[in-house]
Amino acid sequence: MAQLLEGRRASENAYVLDSLESSGYHIRFTRSLDDAKSYLQDRYADQPDARFGLLASSRDRLLPRFRVYNDFQATQMVRFGPWYGDGEDALSGRSCRLLKDCVTEFGAQGLELDAALVAWGTDLRRAGGTWDSSRASRYQRSVAEVRDPHQLRVNSYRVLLTRGREASIIFIPPTSEMDETADYLEASGILKL
Repeated sequence: MAQLLEGRRASENAYVLDSLESSGYHIRFTRSLDDAKSYLQDRYADQPDARFGLLASSRDRLLPRFRVYNDFQATQMVRFGPWYGDGEDALSGRSCRLLKDCVTEFGAQGLELDAALVAWGTDLRRAGGTWDSSRASRYQRSVAEVRDPHQLRVNSYRVLLTRGREASIIFIPPTSEMDETADYLEASGILKL
């Protein structure tokens, strides 16, 4: 994943991603959130202890339009214990397996799932052949001065893309501003779901 986020040529990424696929790690992308959710629910239907969940960057503003609620208010409502530990039928209704509540890079750091559904936002998108983070929401002035906000975005996606032990499914919103990102992932060897 590091090579992909470094923005290397797609042909260089294809070798690494093919190697991951050969070793049993599945990485796919889709422009349909419903297809991504269905895939994971079907894949783990017979494994009630498997954990898979919805992850997204904390700095994207587009995703709530696509039912990925990664804003501050929504993510503050997530209770990590039930999200990571509860089964689908738990009374809390907060299990990650429901693919309802979203966890950002802060809630996912250091923890793993069997599979991650990563919603890719406009805060790190391909534009003009490079990674562009100009659409990321800005840091407040009260926060210590951020030296390299672009690198923070890259690091956030590195965290998100490495949370799944067996698979990562990437949802790319079906908007024209995300077409170049989808094209780059596909040219890099990530299979369509």
